[in-house]
This record gives sequence, structure tokens and C-alpha cells, in this order.
Amino acid sequence: MPQKFNVAIALNRAMAESILDTEDIAFLKSFANFNPPGELPDTMTIDFMEQILKDADACITCWGTPSFTEELLSQADRLRLIAHSAGSIKNLIPKTYWDGGKRRITSNAALIADDVAQTTLAFILCSLRGIWDFAKSTGNGEWSGGQTSFFTARRLDGLKVGLIGGSNVGKETIKILKPFGCDIVLYDPFISQLEADELGVTLTDLDDLMATCDVISLHAPGNDDCRHMINSKNAPLMKDGALFINTARGILVDEAALIKELETGRIFACIDVTDPEPPAEDHPFRRLENVILTPHIAGGHTVNGRKSLGRNSIKKIYTYLTKGLLEQEVRLEMLEHMA
Repeated sequence: MPQKFNVAIALNRAMAESILDTEDIAFLKSFANFNPPGELPDTMTIDFMEQILKDADACITCWGTPSFTEELLSQADRLRLIAHSAGSIKNLIPKTYWDGGKRRITSNAALIADDVAQTTLAFILCSLRGIWDFAKSTGNGEWSGGQTSFFTARRLDGLKVGLIGGSNVGKETIKILKPFGCDIVLYDPFISQLEADELGVTLTDLDDLMATCDVISLHAPGNDDCRHMINSKNAPLMKDGALFINTARGILVDEAALIKELETGRIFACIDVTDPEPPAEDHPFRRLENVILTPHIAGGHTVNGRKSLGRNSIKKIYTYLTKGLLEQEVRLEMLEHMA
């Protein structure tokens, strides 16, 4: 029997229970030794990670895993792969992780993109049809629709939808919107005309997108280049009745500029991310009638979706350790264009 690999499960107890299925743990056991999920702490700590990473060939991380320090990595000299079960790895590892070229890292950003795209579609459909207001008014004993009449609700087909960012989520959102027959335009300076043609979208500049679209949805990375890309210059360009959605990152939006437009009542917004998080208890997003505010739940927070995150990480560990092949790898040069 071939010698088993060593895999460290660097998850807190609740996270392990939510992403690791018993069948997937059984598969992991078939090719690797690992620290028992039942003995994981309620809060993952650097001290605990030092213990489990000493002889690890690979490890599984997710939300709640502390950032790797250079000291921790220097002690984990056998570590070849981090399989991050969540999306962004920017705050998980230092850039020196790639020094020497022996270490690799992969994430589930592409898998989570499906989740975020579905949430984006839900926001679009519920907002255009006035579902939020209809539900509120009927809960208050009415039957007429409150502020949304039966004749102001809109179908998605024929409307112009502008996506800001052709990321994994942006591409999945394009795919999920196609059957609805809407006119999809895209702003992304890194997407070529050839790629746009393959996606079946029209490239445009940011100001034109902001001024002409019925629906505007953010899917750009939360980096310094994109900070406040929605601001006091382009937020006023949104036309009356526009729907604005942010399921990406809070720093993409100058919140004061967006709030100024929202306070006029002429636009509607679905906001899943803020800067900072959580927003203050008296934040305008919490009280404005034309804002739906959710607590950063767009991606990775469904029961069946969570299990797929753990399974995908274990599959990637197996494929890499046994065959040297790695899917959905994150490389150093990719960081500046990623969330």
C-alpha cells in the first residue's frame, strides 16, 4: 500500500461541519492522514496551525482560518499546497508564499461565482418586479402593492443590463442572464473585443454604462485601482428608475455619492457589501426604503453550496498530490486583478 500523504485541516469546528461531508472525509482518509475534524477548536489559531502544519504536504483553509505568517510558513517546510475552500486569498498568505516556486495555492472563487451570479439574478428579478414592496405592503394588511403598483413592475427581457467587471462572477452573471433576452453591456478595460464577442456582450465605457442601463451590477475586484470607481462624478449619471447592485466589494463605491442619489428616491439599490463591514447601526443603507441591504451573503452561504466547497478542495488536493495537476490555481501575478 502506498504511503499516505499528510493533510492539515485548518478550519474551525463550525466551518468544518458546514463544508466537509462524511463521504468526502472518507475519500480524504483513503489517501491521506489528517487531524480529526471532531477535535478542531471552536476558533482556529496560529498555535493550533503550527501543530498541524509541521508535517503537512497540503492543507485545507476557509473563512475563519487565520492569515499565514512568514514564521508559520518557515516551520511548515513540507507544505506544497493550500486548498482554500473560500474565494479570495489576498489576506490569507504573504506574497513570499511563492518564493522558491515549490508552493502552490488554489481557491474556490470560480465555484463561488455561481452562487454570486444566482444572488445577483435574484436581486434583479425581485427588484424589477417590486417583490420587496409587495411583500411589505401585504404584511401591513394592504393588497394594492404599496409604493409599487402592478403597472410599474418590469420584466427583465428587453432591458439594458450593465455589468462592471468581467470577473468569474461577471462571466457567470452574463451566462445566467442570457435566457432572459436582455441587452447586456460590459465595462472592463482588461476584456478584449474577442472575449466580449465570445461572451455575447457589448463593450462600453463606464460613463455610458452608468447613464444608459436599467440595471447596473458591480463585479470588479476590490483593489486600489477600483476603489471608488462609483463616485460623485458617475453616480448622478444613473437614470431615474435604475437598479444598482453591489455583490462585489464595498470599497468599489463612494457610499456618500451613492447615498446622495438614493436619498432622492429616483433609483433603487441592492447592497450586499459595504465599507467597512458591518456598516454602522445608523447607516443610511439600513433605513432607506429604496435599499435592500444584506450581510455579505451573495456567495458561498448555501447549505448545498457549502458542501461543494469542501468536496472541491479535497478533489484538488488529491489530484495535485497524486498526479501533479492543479485546477483553479492562483499565481502571484494574478493578485492585482483579483478580489
